[in-house]
Amino acid sequence: MNLGKPNATGRSSGKFMAKEKKRFGPGCLKGLPWQWVPIELLASPAWRSMSVNCRKLMDFLIIEHNSHAGLENGHLMATYNQLTAYGLTRRKIREAIDQAKFLGLIRHEPGGRWKGQNCPSVYTLTFYPDHEGTAPTNEWKGKSEEYIKGWKDGRSETQKRVNRREIEKQKSQFTSDTKVVPLRELSQSKNGKGK
Repeated sequence: MNLGKPNATGRSSGKFMAKEKKRFGPGCLKGLPWQWVPIELLASPAWRSMSVNCRKLMDFLIIEHNSHAGLENGHLMATYNQLTAYGLTRRKIREAIDQAKFLGLIRHEPGGRWKGQNCPSVYTLTFYPDHEGTAPTNEWKGKSEEYIKGWKDGRSETQKRVNRREIEKQKSQFTSDTKVVPLRELSQSKNGKGK
């Protein structure tokens, strides 16, 4: 099936005719909200290297952006409770925000517990114009695969140190006079059958 108006060589020009626009263009989604995301962004190292929680954060913010008719970028709000209800792991939200900021996908003004205030954090999607009509900053374009890999490697080293500290902390909770009791003796003493 050939789509689009043929050019001089007989091949598709890539431009849909009126009937095809209705069938394959945004018109086929009549009555349903939709949001453009640039192909250049979807193919970028920044977009492809997102973690699952970072991707969920981005999806939530794009939905939030669309919910305000694209007029509130820079004033987009998302509470931890909203993000958790959307499917993010609560303890990974901060990490997802940090990752999206590093990748240049969002700008973030912390609120809530981060600033000791009772207001949600505010987000700006860098690939859409903001609420004042300022052009997109597209900060994600400056992130190469090597740069992102170096950042992830540094974060994994930091995470290893944190994990080691947690293990040491857990080990230190057990003192030398802690007595290990076999499980069967413990259950017998609970049932009153113990000595």
